Formats: sequence, C-alpha cells, structure tokens
Amino acid sequence: MKKIFALILTLAVAMSMVACSSAPAESASEEGKKQLPVTSVDETESAAPLYKDIMKPYSEIQHGKRIIFIQNTLVFSREGIFTEAEAPVAETVSYNGADYNGYAMTAATKFLTEANTGDVTVYTRDGASSTVAAADFEAMTVLIDDFQSGNNPVLMGTDGTAIENFEYAVMANGEVIASIVTEEEYNVNEHLQKYGWDNTKTYNLVATDVFYIPITPEDYDEGGLRGALSGAINANFPDMIIATGKLNDVVFIEEIVG
Repeated sequence: MKKIFALILTLAVAMSMVACSSAPAESASEEGKKQLPVTSVDETESAAPLYKDIMKPYSEIQHGKRIIFIQNTLVFSREGIFTEAEAPVAETVSYNGADYNGYAMTAATKFLTEANTGDVTVYTRDGASSTVAAADFEAMTVLIDDFQSGNNPVLMGTDGTAIENFEYAVMANGEVIASIVTEEEYNVNEHLQKYGWDNTKTYNLVATDVFYIPITPEDYDEGGLRGALSGAINANFPDMIIATGKLNDVVFIEEIVG
C-alpha cells in the first residue's frame, strides 16, 4: 500500500513539473522581451543638415559681378528676383516684316551689380562685335519671336538700327548679359573664358527664386546650362552633391564676394 501511495505521489510531482515547464516558460520568454532596452534613432540628430538649411539667405550675402541670362529676366517663372506683378510686359514690335515680342533692355540691365557706364561690346553668333554707348544699350529693345523657337534675340536701337543674332554683351566693368536659346548647350568653362572671366574661381549659380549653389572649377567641364524646350534656362552638374546638381530657371552666375 505504501508502495502504491509513493508511486502515486511520484506521478503527481512529475505531472506538476511538466505543467510548470510549459505555459510559464512562454511567460518567462515574454517577460524577457519586455525587459529588452528600446532604442530609437533620432534622424534629425544623426543626419547631416541639408544645404538649404545652412545656406545664408540670398538677401544677406554680398553680391559680386554677374553674368545675366537675358531670357530669364524677361519671363516670370518663380517669385524671388522679381514678382509676377513686376514681370516685364512685352509690346508687339514689327521688324523685317515680322512681329516680335519686344522687351525693354532695362529688364536685364537693372540686375547688373554696378552702374552701367562707358561702352558696351555686343557680340553676335557669328563672332562679329560692335561697340555701343552704355546709355544707347540701356535704351535698346530686345526682340524675341518665340522663346521656344531657338532663334537668337534681335537688339533694336531707338533709331531703328538693329543687331541680329545676339549672343552676349560685355559691360565696361566686365559684367555680362548673355543669351541661351532653346536646346543650346552652354559649357561654363568655355563661356567664362570667352567673357574674360577667371575660370579658376568658384561662383554662385542663382535661380529666379534666389536659391543659389556654388559651382567650382571641377564642375565647369562636367556639366553646364541648357535652354529648355519651355524657354527656361536650366543647369545640370551630374557630379555635384548639392541639390543633386540640378537648378532650374538660372538667372545669374555671380562672383562670390568676401
């Protein structure tokens, strides 16, 4: 009898141990999970600040001499350099039997950093040049048949004389007003040299909304500017990290001062 009782007691203890080793083990595991430390990564602390977050506001930087792209001074795209209300209004001008959109040259020259004095040398696509007094250049009208046509602007003087196939003009102080037409590729290095600018310097590339990025001599041969089908002038520097090297509606290349 004692043996039977001892056997029953042994079986009861064994069953109790089995029960304790099933459900509670899962509970212990769950408890262990709850005790694991929770780490959260603060992306704002670990990520490097974006260029747009650290760039100095355009209104606070010193502005050097400029290469001004005339097309983007004539048509409003994004507020910044001027507002939609300030955008130039074209008048219809007849020239050589065709009607053109005529814009005052001052729409571009007002963005020169320094007062336009002395003589302006105007260059055309065929390499020819002519000299115009600053006052006469300021009084000219820029004739554009269609921003998407790919045709170069015509500059008309107050006396009716005209300069066809306008490419760029150099002010007496070295500032430039240049034209880039639709589908034209513009190599920065080549044009800096053409204008007499130092191609070993870093310059700011400025969009019409006053977002700007620095471009270095290393960038000049690897990318450039292009006249878009929309008539805008856009930049693409494939090796640049800032803004992935893309900037639309470029209005100036500007010297960095200070």
